[in-house]
Amino acid sequence: MIKTMTAGLCAPIALLALAGCATPGQVPVTTAAPAGGIETIRYATTACHGFCPVYTVTVSSDGVGVFEGEQHVAATGAHRFTVTPAQFLGFKQRLAPFRPAGEAVYQPDQPLCGPAVTDLPGVDIRWQQPGTASSHLDFYYGCGGEPARTMRDGLRAAPEALPIADLIGKR
Repeated sequence: MIKTMTAGLCAPIALLALAGCATPGQVPVTTAAPAGGIETIRYATTACHGFCPVYTVTVSSDGVGVFEGEQHVAATGAHRFTVTPAQFLGFKQRLAPFRPAGEAVYQPDQPLCGPAVTDLPGVDIRWQQPGTASSHLDFYYGCGGEPARTMRDGLRAAPEALPIADLIGKR
């Protein structure tokens, strides 16, 4: 009898509790993905033969950011942060001139690199958005020539659009 009475009271109590959360005229907050899905950019630096910061930062168009510090950074381990739409767009726009259609590899043993200097770091960037082709850029900062210098400067500066300077530390 107690079991039946308890089960019979749970549903009305739950409905009353939920009704107290709704306010007339209020629009419910949703976490639905924007049209076209959530775009994600993963930017990972690689090690050098020195004290170059090694980290991965992943940001999404829905405002989620994760910094994972590995070596020679102010903050090691995973650190979550929020990225504003303007910050995400700024980061995306800084990287846009270098985003390949598909995949591009600029490594010393690849033709795109040209003459290369040794012992420098690099960056590995991946762009993903549901319903579109993903892109991947693997760029070694020691690649030579004017186009490589322009890419190197632009790619190194891109993280300045994100609120992660304190996590990276001195560069």
